[in-house]
Amino acid sequence: MKKYILLLSYTLLSSSLLAQTKGLPELIQGILQHSPALKGQRNLIKMGQVKTQIQESYGKPIIGAEIGVTRIDPVAKASFNFGGANSTLQFQPNMNYNSQFVANHVLYDWGRNAMAIEKTRLETQLSQAQIEQQEFQMGFQIASLYQQIIFNKKAIQVQKSQLKRLESNFQIIQKQLALGEAIEYDKISQQVKISNQESKILESENQVARMLDYLSTLLGANAEAYLVENPQIWQAQTAKPIESFTNPEITQIKAQEEIVNKSIELAKSENTPTLAGLATLGLKNGYVPRINGETPSFGDDFKVNSVLGLKLSIPIYAGKRAYYQTELATIQKERIAFQLEDAQEKLGTDWRQAQLNHQNYVKKAATQKEVVAQAQYALDLASTRFKEGLIRRIELDQAESILEESQLMQAQFDYQVNLQQLELYRIQGIKIW
Repeated sequence: MKKYILLLSYTLLSSSLLAQTKGLPELIQGILQHSPALKGQRNLIKMGQVKTQIQESYGKPIIGAEIGVTRIDPVAKASFNFGGANSTLQFQPNMNYNSQFVANHVLYDWGRNAMAIEKTRLETQLSQAQIEQQEFQMGFQIASLYQQIIFNKKAIQVQKSQLKRLESNFQIIQKQLALGEAIEYDKISQQVKISNQESKILESENQVARMLDYLSTLLGANAEAYLVENPQIWQAQTAKPIESFTNPEITQIKAQEEIVNKSIELAKSENTPTLAGLATLGLKNGYVPRINGETPSFGDDFKVNSVLGLKLSIPIYAGKRAYYQTELATIQKERIAFQLEDAQEKLGTDWRQAQLNHQNYVKKAATQKEVVAQAQYALDLASTRFKEGLIRRIELDQAESILEESQLMQAQFDYQVNLQQLELYRIQGIKIW
């Protein structure tokens, strides 16, 4: 039983720790969710959905109500003698009242409205692709800045280690000065080196603080909580065909291509006829003529009336408008095809260069680790010999400088390896968040 309790506790603790883990993916997600600019762009998706609903409404009947009053003067009258008396017959009342419901509905348009609906949906997909491209670019910009912060923090660690060695040597110089084995110049020179090193550290820390402040502004919270000492190392990317890349730039161009194809279909359908139905149902007066100016009773004068009809509209000539629209859309299609080809060629070039750079920096980073180990060993020997008074201080300074430069160079190579790996992911369109 105890084993099960311990296992359950360990599982819950592990889940809690994983839930609290923060790093680069979580930082990017937080910034993308917080960005006001992206929030504004996402409204384009809602607008596109409404545009689709508007276009769909064109395929539904239009129903309205009409109420009208018309005064007509003069109206046609006829005079005749009936039963020895003169009478007047008025065929239309002066006051005409009309109220009716009117319905119009396109019964068949040879698929033109369906194509227009599909086009609005494709335009919404294009907006989605454009937003994803903006998010993608922003995500990798954040990733690059994140790697720069990690590099600077490692550089600060190297500089602080060097500061500790300078301070330790300063203590040795003070002892040697007391024993007459060093001069005052050695002491002052070492103090200057310590001050210079402290200034370098301060400048590096200020630079990190500025970058963190920028990320915190984008995040709307403290971005430092997302920094990890050892950031994620991504898997190396092998050669792949350019056609298999899902880069958002390619996706966006292909979305434009689909819209242009649909525009060509729509343009070709401009000359197709439209079959519509018409129906009215209402109440109006004037069905009974006026005799001698007398107004008939309401029941006799006002009648329910209805109209049913069909209308076929056939375009005959419109100044070759459909032809020109088709030609324009075809030219746009050719332009997008060239744009797609150009984008694929550039991505291919970027991919090959990023692979070469990545391989180069991986080799340099591996070699530099050996250089750092050798520089550390040389410094250990120099420190021992300096304490024993077997070498001069300038030789110790050289060993310390070589180690610091080697460690900074190693951090730089590791930083470049990560940047090139990020570039490989970016080119392929692979998200790291």
